[in-house]
Parts: sequence; C-alpha cells; structure tokens
Amino acid sequence: MQRFWVCYVEGTNGGVHYRHYSLEAAENEAERLARLPGRQCSMVYILECVEHCKVVLLPIEWDIPE
Repeated sequence: MQRFWVCYVEGTNGGVHYRHYSLEAAENEAERLARLPGRQCSMVYILECVEHCKVVLLPIEWDIPE
C-alpha cells in the first residue's frame, strides 16, 4: 500500500476525499480549503492512512443431496 493523506474540514460531511501522495500536497490542499469563503474559522485536518482492510468473499459452496 502506498502512503497517502486526505484533508477533512471540521463541520462538513466529509465530501469527496482526494488522496495526496505527498504530505506537501496535502498541506497545500488544506491551506486552500481553509481559505474558502465561509471556512476561515474551521479546522482543516490532514489525515494519514495508516492501515486498511477489506472483506474477501469466500467461494460459495453448493451441497447437492444424493
């Protein structure tokens, strides 16, 4: 897994998150988000993905009666 960061603006529903593959790119995006109209007092967090998981579907088994 490649390391990435996303930005979250406090008080929003999260919206669409873009993966930033460098911390500098995430910082630039956080600053841009903080400057948006109506967001000057909102906290912008930079979140780093540290782990992930997924559900692997098991094969379906069929039992046929004799």
